[in-house]
Amino acid sequence: MEPLRPEPPMTRSFLSVFLTVCVAVFLTPSYAQAKCAIQRIKGEEKVISPNKLNQALLDATIRAQVNYYRCKHGRSKLAAAGGLRRQASKHSKWMAKTGKLSHRATSGSSRTLTRRLKSSGLRFKTGAENIGVMRLYNIDGRHFMIRSASKCQFTTRSGQPLGRHSYRSLAQLAVKEWMESPGHRKNIMLRKATHMGSGGGIQPKSRHCGAVFLTQIFLG
Repeated sequence: MEPLRPEPPMTRSFLSVFLTVCVAVFLTPSYAQAKCAIQRIKGEEKVISPNKLNQALLDATIRAQVNYYRCKHGRSKLAAAGGLRRQASKHSKWMAKTGKLSHRATSGSSRTLTRRLKSSGLRFKTGAENIGVMRLYNIDGRHFMIRSASKCQFTTRSGQPLGRHSYRSLAQLAVKEWMESPGHRKNIMLRKATHMGSGGGIQPKSRHCGAVFLTQIFLG
């Protein structure tokens, strides 16, 4: 996907951090995979506003994608956690405001992952976090044409319009990118995880009409 800042082409701007030793990913029997399906979330096809995110909808949509991959690999389903969602949202908004893709914030009361876990209000023995940044418009990881930069008009080479992400398309692409990165994949597959929360922050003036900073926190 095209990075937020100048980097080699197709570099993925995703990071991961671990608080515990990550376990290996084991193969899963085919019969278990056959039972896995992505949960449909009400409102997931809604196009994301450039001014405000529905944090609860974003969280639910990302969790549905994560639980699908966990199911395919024999992992337990992760439950929602409002406290984690709020912390993830807060950190994502900080990243969007500062333009920094980092696990460590430079302001606020929840500057580190450990503090965010403690501030969630949940008891925990382990935790992990993935962060990332994606374009608000569905142009990451593909060749596209800029028809009008001022009007945010993008198309494929064949002329098909490329609009803003829906909650579903953003969640699908973000989790797919994380799953293709070994470190992020280990976090998503963390066996001891029981809950997760995700949040986002929009940077509307970013190149190509906006970017979305994402944080997902796992707790067990």
